[in-house]
Amino acid sequence: MPLRRRDVMRVSVGALVALTVPARAQQLLVMQQDATLDEVIAAFTQGTPIAEGGVSLSLPDLAEDGYRVPVAFEATGAEEAMLIAPGNPVVPVLKIRFGPLAGSQKLATRMRLAQTQDVLALARMPDGTVAQDTRSVSVVVGGCA
Repeated sequence: MPLRRRDVMRVSVGALVALTVPARAQQLLVMQQDATLDEVIAAFTQGTPIAEGGVSLSLPDLAEDGYRVPVAFEATGAEEAMLIAPGNPVVPVLKIRFGPLAGSQKLATRMRLAQTQDVLALARMPDGTVAQDTRSVSVVVGGCA
């Protein structure tokens, strides 16, 4: 089978995309790792005032083990959401985007918590508003070194 110029171009473009996407994701991660709580919130809200309600955050009141704390949140109609733990060495825990084909805008997972703290969930709605919910968690044994 002869190698055509069109095939070489397709492979080249695919390789370029495959190499640049992870680098961009790592760059975004590094930018936020040493950010303060105010910087992370400002980057997510982009100057939009935060409203209470619209997001439902579920966490246990007491976490005996900070290595795996169950967390769930639901933000009906949200386009993007962020989970923030200000007492952790890395403040932003999770950022997720919900596509137009998402059946629901909810997530359940586990996260590490370094200490007793208030965990925040922010959600950006389609109209540009930002909703927030906060829950306090008492951690007996910290999960972040």
